[in-house]
Amino acid sequence: MTLRPATLLGVLAVAVLALVTGVTTTSGSTQAAYTAALSNRSAASTASDYSRTNLPFRDSFAGGQGAWRTYNGTWTTQTVNGYGTFTETSGSSDGPKAVTGDPGWTDYTMQADVQVNSGTDAGLLVRVTQPATGTNAFTGYSVGLSLTDNTLAISRTNNGTTTPLARSTIAGTLRAGQYYHVVVQAAGCGITAWSSTVGANDWTKVNASESSTDCLTKGAVGLRGNASAAGFRFVTVTAGALSASVASAPYNSTLTTGRFEDGAPARVYGGTWAIDQPEERIRSVTYSGQDGDKQVLNRVWGDMTLTGDVRLMRKPTGGTDAGFNVRVNDPSTGPDSLRAYYVGLSASGMVIGEHKNPGFTGTFVSFGRTVQAEEWWHLTVEAVGCTITATASPSAGGTPVQGKADFGSCSLTTGAVGIREQGLEAQWRNIAVTPR
Repeated sequence: MTLRPATLLGVLAVAVLALVTGVTTTSGSTQAAYTAALSNRSAASTASDYSRTNLPFRDSFAGGQGAWRTYNGTWTTQTVNGYGTFTETSGSSDGPKAVTGDPGWTDYTMQADVQVNSGTDAGLLVRVTQPATGTNAFTGYSVGLSLTDNTLAISRTNNGTTTPLARSTIAGTLRAGQYYHVVVQAAGCGITAWSSTVGANDWTKVNASESSTDCLTKGAVGLRGNASAAGFRFVTVTAGALSASVASAPYNSTLTTGRFEDGAPARVYGGTWAIDQPEERIRSVTYSGQDGDKQVLNRVWGDMTLTGDVRLMRKPTGGTDAGFNVRVNDPSTGPDSLRAYYVGLSASGMVIGEHKNPGFTGTFVSFGRTVQAEEWWHLTVEAVGCTITATASPSAGGTPVQGKADFGSCSLTTGAVGIREQGLEAQWRNIAVTPR
């Protein structure tokens, strides 16, 4: 039996598959959500708006600069191929930077695409406190790309005084105007960073570990062009990070190169698919009679966070959805022909559940409104231990809704990641996976 959102909505007063019980409705000034029990332990709650205190954080810049506070420089937002970008155009030497988030954030992962448009140096800031107008007028860590010496570098700034900490040479030649995906993980007194040409997954890693006397343990996030005009897009911040000694590299979407792969092409199980390179999206053109069409990448992950956008290409109905699989094992063609966890966008909310090959059990989290055809939604899927936490919000901006399912003594502790549709055409973009 396959459990779908329409089924859940129609039987809220009844136990579903004898596993989902105690369903109640909550409401408030944001949006309504359901609270359900999955395998006797689950919670779904409505998160407040992406403010300065909540993780996960994501900004599409589609509605302007939002909660970012800028210090010097000339900052603009624009939309290109449906993507929002945030650009500093002056390239001045007086320390232009933009900061958002909570000074109380501790261990987290920040990632974004970074583009140096003039000058030589731009990047990300983590654990930022005391930001102010002026060159190096902040306390925090900088992770920067340098076109001068082709490096990825970490440094610490203490309100005007900057200390270089670590530097790694990037193979090849960094190019002005090219987007590079930069990932920074701050855990304890360790800072780990990776960079890759967007679409290539040609990762360069650098890490720095400081003494407890010197290290900065908490702070907000920022964007910075160091006497360089720079562009930024797809900024996300998610909870949790690895220690600096862990070797696992992230994954970033290869769609800009016309491929969906991670070392080898993704495995395809049903359906007809296409990739639009300029818009960096993959789409299911048609769905097969069996539905449950999917593509699965090749790398195995344990604890991880996946972020990405998905949209349904026609008005969804009961029993139709599309989204992401994590911890995928034993995939084959068919609706629930895999063992994996799933987070999917449906007609009016989000499905969180487990494919059992065969069969599916899960819970449903309402958005409090209808999902529109061709409306991009951003999903964050966190797999930690036996708990799956999912957060969704309209990509153009809006209130996020979060659900969490604890699968108890689960057998799915590792596996691949993938995309999946059920009963309708869908599209995906901006897919990234980070270890944690």
